[in-house]
Amino acid sequence: MKDIRDHENGRVGFRVRVQPSSRKDEIVGWNAAGELRVRIAAPPVEGAASRGLERFLGRALGLGKRDVRVESGERSRAKLVTAPASAREALEGFPEV
Repeated sequence: MKDIRDHENGRVGFRVRVQPSSRKDEIVGWNAAGELRVRIAAPPVEGAASRGLERFLGRALGLGKRDVRVESGERSRAKLVTAPASAREALEGFPEV
């Protein structure tokens, strides 16, 4: 189940479950809770994993590195992320796991 929500400001919001300190940056897919599971190589130190997530998702969605934002959960593995509405199709293309 993919939980992608429209926001009034022309953006979409979705929940992400991050696994920091992984071997490489990669998108695992959507889990049963509606969260996009992502592995990030950056460590969970002083927001490095959140910044790495923003950069990686920006590239993966074909967006600029500043277009993806962690809105909440900066120091948590569970994050609320927003991206431009144009990213919806790419988000829906990630597999369910």
